Parts: sequence; C-alpha cells; structure tokens
Amino acid sequence: MSIRTDKVAEEIKHQLAGILSRDLAELRLGLVTVTRVRISKDLKNAKVYVSFIGNKDSTEICLEKVNNRKKKIRMHLGANMHLRYVPELDFYFDDNMEYASRIDEIIKEIHKDDTGEVDSSEVADTNEESKDQ
Repeated sequence: MSIRTDKVAEEIKHQLAGILSRDLAELRLGLVTVTRVRISKDLKNAKVYVSFIGNKDSTEICLEKVNNRKKKIRMHLGANMHLRYVPELDFYFDDNMEYASRIDEIIKEIHKDDTGEVDSSEVADTNEESKDQ
C-alpha cells in the first residue's frame, strides 16, 4: 500500500471507532473495536475488521446489525472526512483477539503442568539409553 492509502485507512479507522461507539450506541453492540481497515488503491472500497467485547449477541448478529447500517455509517464518515469519494464499507469480524486469547490459555495450561520436576518415566528412558551406548 502507498503512504496515502495507509494514512486514509488509519483516519477511517479512527473515525469509524467514534461513529460506532458514539453515533450507533442504540445498536447495543458492547465495546466495538475497529482493529484494521484495508482500503483499495482508488480509495473507493474499504474492508473494515471489527471485534465485539461484552456483548450478549453472537458476532454474526452484531455484524448483521452493523452491515444493516452501512449507509448511515458512510453518511457520518462523509461528514467527518473530506474525501472526493467516501469508500464503500464492508465489515468483517476480526477473530485475532479470540485466537490470541486461546493461545494464551493453552500456554498457561502447559506452564501449569510444568512443575520443573522430571517425570520418573523420562528418567528411566534416559538411563536405558545411556546403558545401550
């Protein structure tokens, strides 16, 4: 991506975070985080990745609520930004937070089982190998 598209994507990300939390509070989405915005080179299409925290609804329902309000979101975005074209927005769920959380749980389980002591079966295996040599 070019520097211009990176800057525009970052500004869209910032503006959308405010729009989703402030102007669309009636959707009751919980804490909405705009994690990433990918914009086309011609600045006419944008993929917006969001995550939802503290919501009772499933992520599919939350995404449907947001996608149903695309026109209103674009209107707010156009009012806040000075671009020749306000990009078409496509919203996607970003599951990186859940993925990272799951990896963290697995690492904690591994370290919980790791007491620093060597298992007696491992000691027996190493003793047999040293006798064979």
